[in-house]
Amino acid sequence: MTTWRDENSDYPSGRVEGAPAAPEQAGGEGTGPVVRFANWPDYIDTDPARPHHSPTLAEFTRRTGIRVEYSEPIEGNQQFFSLIGGQAAMGRNPGFDLVVLSDWMAGQLIGLGWAQKLSPDAVPNAANLLPVLRASPLADVDSHSLPWQAGFTGIAYNMAASGRPVTAMSELLTSPDLAGRVALTADMRDVMGLIMLERGTDPLDFTPVEFDLALCELERAVQAGQIRTVTTQYRSALRRGEIAACVAWAGDVLAESQRNPDVHFVIPASGAMLWTDNMLIPLLSPHQREAEQLINYYYEPAVAARVAASQFFVCPVVGAREALPGGRPGFAHDELVFPCAQMLARGHYFAKLTPVRNAVYTEKFNFALGL
Repeated sequence: MTTWRDENSDYPSGRVEGAPAAPEQAGGEGTGPVVRFANWPDYIDTDPARPHHSPTLAEFTRRTGIRVEYSEPIEGNQQFFSLIGGQAAMGRNPGFDLVVLSDWMAGQLIGLGWAQKLSPDAVPNAANLLPVLRASPLADVDSHSLPWQAGFTGIAYNMAASGRPVTAMSELLTSPDLAGRVALTADMRDVMGLIMLERGTDPLDFTPVEFDLALCELERAVQAGQIRTVTTQYRSALRRGEIAACVAWAGDVLAESQRNPDVHFVIPASGAMLWTDNMLIPLLSPHQREAEQLINYYYEPAVAARVAASQFFVCPVVGAREALPGGRPGFAHDELVFPCAQMLARGHYFAKLTPVRNAVYTEKFNFALGL
């Protein structure tokens, strides 16, 4: 089993790690205040003719005069925590005014006192948040952050490579015809949550024993050579058939299915994991007001629709489906992007963990994978 950083990456190259992008990349010029916005790679709308240009960011600058220095330094929650943690721990501005982190990591930063509380009056469009996303177990997150996008974690397969649909974690972990051609994400919550669901364990409320029993299934698969790789950049390998099936994020798979119709996403019968990536303003950011304006802007349905049409993840904003731009027949009915209540009920949150408990479970998970 290997881990890799895909040389044929799906994401833009030429970025300076941790540094703000140029105004051209941000999508617009401006002479007023600046918001330094850090995000994950390839996680915003772009202009096909100008891959580093975001039309929504450009429109925000035109409206407000606030320039956005947009960069993509986040390739993992722990990686970005390490990048900013030293400055934050010393009470210094970490260099960004708005960041997007997975819900559980956002909760940890908030718990450490490293995030600013949002001013409700400054973000009135937060009323457009999908009601189901307010049910996150990370209740303390609500006052300090809002979802950028949400999503399902399930199973993806390439029919040309697998020769059949792959619809269950037990198939990924044990089927001989998939041996050595399976990929897992490096996120403990994704993988362990799906295994526990299939075992009948609620990932929102499990015991250490239940976690260890699920971990034993993963260890057996690794020792048997079932798993080829652990990576967050599985898209091109799945598209090319280098891996036959994997744990995957629905938005990634929907994007790849546009390029290769053999690529499919499945929510297992036992359910999928549901998550949000949340926007928060780091403590000591000198541009809280401007960052809140940017958050509020992305909660306008028409703006959220433009991001959803580019990203294929669960859009967190009510009314965005009706505001979709033209030219995407049938897209408004894709229940992985604009899910109905029944579809959302198939998604399950992972338990809120203390930092210590998170570290213990993550160490066990990484050890089982040989990371």
